[in-house]
Amino acid sequence: MKQLKNKEQSRPELVGTIVKAYMDLFITMQFNAVSHWLMLELTFAQARALFMLSARKELTVSQLAKLLGVGNPTASILVQRLVERELVTRSEHTTDRRHTIIKLSPKGAEIGTGRRKEREKQWHRWLSHLSDDELNALARGLSAIVAVVKKELEDGMQQISSPKVGTEASSTKKKNS
Repeated sequence: MKQLKNKEQSRPELVGTIVKAYMDLFITMQFNAVSHWLMLELTFAQARALFMLSARKELTVSQLAKLLGVGNPTASILVQRLVERELVTRSEHTTDRRHTIIKLSPKGAEIGTGRRKEREKQWHRWLSHLSDDELNALARGLSAIVAVVKKELEDGMQQISSPKVGTEASSTKKKNS
């Protein structure tokens, strides 16, 4: 593995080095995961939906549609296919029956759990090669980036679930003009 440069790097150089290292790691991990996902015979959209549900635990069909960048009818068909394969469950929203809540089924969650255990073993193997100082630095860095990512995800989910202020009023005005 290529080692990071020992010389002091500027902030943009350091960010570039980190991004490149992450992308190299990501590509390597994706390559290792391909065979697992190919065996499941999922479409790309189905796999993306399962990833979204795994990360967010539950979503409405509308939220899933927005996250995937598709319309509600397309998301609804996608969810139906996943329900038929027993990877996802649907239920009525507790307070608003117009919304359907989707979650991973036990079978769907098991798929993610199996991969997670494999990845955990892989990480343990890789991390066993690092010094205590390297482990401490990595732990601090990963904890910091996880906090940033979680904050962005929370902000994104708030934007998805709350309507934009003034959107209805402005579109009503345009129609009446």
